[in-house]
Amino acid sequence: MLRFAKLVHHPRKLTRMTGLTLDQFQTLTARLTPLWEQAERARLSQRSRQHAIGQGRKYKLATMAEKLLCLLVFYRFYLTDELLGWLVGLDASTVCRLQAKLEPVLEQAADPTLGISLRRRLPPGAKKIGTWEKLLEVCPEFAEVVTDATEQVRQRPPRHSQRRWYSGKRKRHTVKTQVTVNRRGRILRVSRSVPGRVHDHALFKREGTARQFPPATRHALDRGYDGALADHPGYALSTPVKRRRNHRVLTRAERRFNRLHARGRIIVEHVLSRMKKYQVLTQVYRHRIADYHQRFRNIAALVNFRLAPVTT
Repeated sequence: MLRFAKLVHHPRKLTRMTGLTLDQFQTLTARLTPLWEQAERARLSQRSRQHAIGQGRKYKLATMAEKLLCLLVFYRFYLTDELLGWLVGLDASTVCRLQAKLEPVLEQAADPTLGISLRRRLPPGAKKIGTWEKLLEVCPEFAEVVTDATEQVRQRPPRHSQRRWYSGKRKRHTVKTQVTVNRRGRILRVSRSVPGRVHDHALFKREGTARQFPPATRHALDRGYDGALADHPGYALSTPVKRRRNHRVLTRAERRFNRLHARGRIIVEHVLSRMKKYQVLTQVYRHRIADYHQRFRNIAALVNFRLAPVTT
């Protein structure tokens, strides 16, 4: 049976099953415990509850480490609830309920800054900043960012909504999400998850991604965002040079610019690759589409947590 008490003696197996080292797993468990207890008190204090707090059947996975292990194994391998239940000794419906209770607090434990507006990330007590140089001293992550969108195939939706979710790029029904990262590979912003039919540029404008950063921030985009420069005058956006009908051959300078631009953008591809190590974002998504956005944000928070130094 899959138990943390056994895996703690095999750190390499724990990393393969969860994506976290032993120190990272224990740190995340310590952060998650008070958030879980607070959420449980709020749930058990509802007026509709007939029994006093403390009554009722206890969790079979008694420790927070066991609960977290169950959720991370689900993310890592995207197992069915029946198979995961066999591994941890729970019923499939119990596994599903545990995920529904634990997922809303995982993001706050792994990376509480992911849900904060970028304009509010200044350190507490910081004085008024009047120059671009001083802003970079306080928040160096504003210097240069990269944005890209990713699509994941989902199960075929009902017939009346198939056209809405169909992606001309993937030729399948997909869900699309946009991420913005800095030069260190830290995810700064995650957009809403939208049907795959929505164009990358349309999602960029709908989310107001460019306006989330100062105009002087160098913002690299790919060819899917063609036209963003004209829609956001005054912002330091950059896209590759494309061949047009009246401009069929690129000059040597334009080809060199495209190569340098691709080298700068490769960091976002690496970040998406790290996220897709969790099979819940790689395989055909078969769960409720309403839960997809929170799971995507949880994976993004876990990727940021792995980059941060381990502190309790």
